[in-house]
Amino acid sequence: VHFDRDTSRAHHSCGIHVLFCGSCDRLTMAEEEEKKPPTFGSATAFGGEKGFGGFAAAAAQAARDATSFPSKSSGDAAAEEEDQAAEEGEEEECKAEFQPLVQLDEVATSTGEEDEDVFFQVKAKLYRFNAEDSEWKERGVGMAKLLQHRQSKKIRMLMRRDKTLKICANHFVVPTVKMQEHTDSDKAWVFSTHDYADQEGSFETFCIRFGSPERANEFKEKYEEAGDLNRGVLEQVKDEQEKKEDAAKPSPEAEKLAEDLEKSAKVDDKAE
Repeated sequence: VHFDRDTSRAHHSCGIHVLFCGSCDRLTMAEEEEKKPPTFGSATAFGGEKGFGGFAAAAAQAARDATSFPSKSSGDAAAEEEDQAAEEGEEEECKAEFQPLVQLDEVATSTGEEDEDVFFQVKAKLYRFNAEDSEWKERGVGMAKLLQHRQSKKIRMLMRRDKTLKICANHFVVPTVKMQEHTDSDKAWVFSTHDYADQEGSFETFCIRFGSPERANEFKEKYEEAGDLNRGVLEQVKDEQEKKEDAAKPSPEAEKLAEDLEKSAKVDDKAE
């Protein structure tokens, strides 16, 4: 811009003549520009730069506003002071006592396994053959246990379903029961026995399946071992019963004495 003192004009390189006011030294053209409405891209619309430079200034201001935290009100400051004081101070212990509306007495439950020891146990899935529909039906998944009574030494198989603990198998391990391989799996065995899972005894055909062939073979060995132990127990019980029956019978001497007394009584009757 070139200023001509004689004509009081400023010559811009683009050819615009700017007049100065002598009293206030302000550009008359600048006053006229302020009266005009702002146009898109002008410096008056977007701050300190002309053209699209205003966008940069506005964006920078918006970024500063976004990153700056809002000023806290008096209520927020008081709440923050209370929270800080509560954290610094010790928490008061709640001493409130609540009494139940209904008093429940403790009830002792019995599983029937209190007098038994675990001879063997393994997790398995049990199926029962339904003769009416000619198909296998799942009986339950749970821990298959072989339990031995502490006094009688008898071993039974007990299996309960997981979570519900409902009995799905409960029977005395009979020595004559034989495990048969399942035709479609080497992890399952099929056997038949008299079962009392439903309290009322019934002859059932079971298929028991395990997680691996090794566990299946181990169960078969333990089941057959339990059957052999029960055979010995049964033979011992049978011998004891025979001894009791023999003890209840009269001895030969007693029988002979009874016959002699009976004969003498008949002779006395004839004499009279």
